Amino acid sequence: MNFEVNIFTSIVVLIVGLYDIALAINRRNQPQKKSVWAYAILGIIFTIFGIGLLISCLVKRG
Repeated sequence: MNFEVNIFTSIVVLIVGLYDIALAINRRNQPQKKSVWAYAILGIIFTIFGIGLLISCLVKRG
């Protein structure tokens, strides 16, 4: 499968992932732990995916 992603999209995905991780860290003392774990897992997934997209964009450019 051949798809093209611009660098702006990869940076947005990376920022969303980092935001979710920061939100999970700020809410870690809440009594509802399920929502904290959900934000943490989504943040990790988006961050890894954003880094992968950013690397693939930079490799294709160079």
